[in-house]
Amino acid sequence: MNPTMIDGIAGTGDAVGGDRARRPLKLDDPATVTTITELTASHDAGAVHVRLREEWGDLAPVELESGSRAWLVTEYRTIVAMARGQFPLTVTTGTWSGHEGGARSADSPLLRPLASDDRPKVEQSDGKKHDRLRTPLDEVLGVVDDAEVARTTRARCEELIDGFAATGVADLVREYVAPMPHLTLGAVLGFDAGTAQQVFEAATRRPGGRDAASAVQEVSFLLSGQTAARRPDGEPTPAGRLARHAAYESTAEAALGILSLTATAALGLRAWLGQTLYLSLTDDRFARRLAGGRLGTDEALDEVLWTASPVSALAPRVALEDFLLGGKLVQRGDAMLLAVGAVGSDPSIRGEGPWDGSGSSAHLTFGLGAHACPAPHLARLIVRTAAETLHRRLTLTLAAQAEDLRWAPDLRFRLLEALPVVFRPEQPSPPDSELYVP
Repeated sequence: MNPTMIDGIAGTGDAVGGDRARRPLKLDDPATVTTITELTASHDAGAVHVRLREEWGDLAPVELESGSRAWLVTEYRTIVAMARGQFPLTVTTGTWSGHEGGARSADSPLLRPLASDDRPKVEQSDGKKHDRLRTPLDEVLGVVDDAEVARTTRARCEELIDGFAATGVADLVREYVAPMPHLTLGAVLGFDAGTAQQVFEAATRRPGGRDAASAVQEVSFLLSGQTAARRPDGEPTPAGRLARHAAYESTAEAALGILSLTATAALGLRAWLGQTLYLSLTDDRFARRLAGGRLGTDEALDEVLWTASPVSALAPRVALEDFLLGGKLVQRGDAMLLAVGAVGSDPSIRGEGPWDGSGSSAHLTFGLGAHACPAPHLARLIVRTAAETLHRRLTLTLAAQAEDLRWAPDLRFRLLEALPVVFRPEQPSPPDSELYVP
């Protein structure tokens, strides 16, 4: 292909070939490379990103699992160009060359985002098909009432806190951070607690095979029921609107839309809230900012997105053809990880102050382009309400050494495995107490 420039990135799209003495690096050329677990398990992911830039530049080869590698993109402008579709990439992960090598992606939490799936999922579709599957999510989530989301989140969070407030000890991940998205999103979509639990359990099943097919069948059945489709007053629930949206060609497509939404949104909310609470327990300056009222909370949440990003990488892309970038040869079938978690340490856009970037969406946490998050304002509202509710109720102290905390092996999100705390025991809130809306 002809040499091109994309967004001023020199060398992007250069023709493959040229001086053999300067043969570009291929993904499998280095004998050893950094494993992705070095990044996902690190307490200071930014330091790992800096080291990778120093060693490889803005495009680093990393090992996902033995025999499976990917390119980790850490430079802001390149991530933006790739997310906007200015490179020959696809989100259809069935084209990943690792499948030809026998990688068991469905069995590995690190490879699962690259699993091959022939179902019409919005996050693994491009072009007109993606637009059709994305339209219902944009339209339905765009009219969800913010005040109702705040009330619902507040109520569900109060119930969760009541479950451990009298004990004086808790694992915030197990008892608060992990269940909060399920209860909150389920209620926002119009599910009762039991139905929401069924939907989220279905969403966590392995991609491909019988597990995935049974999940679609189960959620399709739930969507056809009166409880999930309509409120007590007869008005359709958001889930009911999705199930009957004209853009979907079947109830199964609607079920897949809800499964995709709930699976990704739940992990994103869990990661953002977990990182927020982690910083509030390990950084006194951040804790004071978080306690500074609504404005302070929003600024604190922005700092999380910049300095302790809950998202490590966007949904994987796969190269559709060979192209050169920064002295590397990206080959057809190579996996590309757009490391938005590296943006906060990118010297090309960050200053030295801890609040540089506050209020700016340049952190790219919610993605951009066609595959951007459909409702970032709802995510912020839910996380802000959950963080404020917990800190209003309890004064928490970390019950472990910060260096002993661990993150789950996940390719896309920073998910704390546990966050033990102690606090002064409190009695549960009265059942008829007036709900506070932030």
